[in-house]
Amino acid sequence: MVVYAVIPAHYTTDVSLVLATPVNGGTVPSDRTKQGLTNPFLSFNDALKTGASIVILSMNTQDVWTQLGAPKDGPTEITIDDGRSNPNVLDINGPYIYIRVDSESPRQATSVLMAARERVATELFKWQKALGAPPNTFITSTDIVPPSTPEADYSVNWQGGIGGAVLCLFLGLGIAYGVVTRRAPKQPEPPAPPAPPAVPVAAPIAAPEPVEAPEPVPVDLDEDSSSTMEFPAYRGESLSPVPWPGKAAQDNGEG
Repeated sequence: MVVYAVIPAHYTTDVSLVLATPVNGGTVPSDRTKQGLTNPFLSFNDALKTGASIVILSMNTQDVWTQLGAPKDGPTEITIDDGRSNPNVLDINGPYIYIRVDSESPRQATSVLMAARERVATELFKWQKALGAPPNTFITSTDIVPPSTPEADYSVNWQGGIGGAVLCLFLGLGIAYGVVTRRAPKQPEPPAPPAPPAVPVAAPIAAPEPVEAPEPVPVDLDEDSSSTMEFPAYRGESLSPVPWPGKAAQDNGEG
């Protein structure tokens, strides 16, 4: 609603003109034995429509709009065409000139409209005089719809209000989402996966050190010893007999 109230209302007014030929037609006889003078504007096919198009083209310039009171990038806009922008005109094949003014002030809208209406008559007069048309054959412009009273147009206000409401809605949702996100408890971060066990690397086996062979230990021989050892001679003594187990038992029984 604030945007709706802040945006100034626009007021529109319009007028519709039609070109008409003079009562005596477009030719003035200067001599009955010679061809009379003809208005060049009326020598075209669809002469009046062509004249209306010429006037419309000459007025649709930024310089003319500025002179009428609708400067560039100003609060006042002016439309001049053959009636195609007027929804009330059903057929634009006629010699119509439609003027519409949109302004923030109703007084400014009326002022620009009346200035444009007078400029149409001025342009018609200027072009016909430049072409040498007889004054009695000049085309005139007539109001078919008189200048309307400026009416307030609130469509821009409604568009601004709806756009501001939608913007505030999205902005509020964004703020709410941010607040909820910041207040929500933070989820613990999952623990990092354990690192894979290190594969032991076998240490290189050192080559065994060479073992020196022990030095031979010298053997000291007694003086009596010789390189050949003598064994005692066998004297042939009788050996004691070994008792037989059965005889030993028998001897025990006898005893």
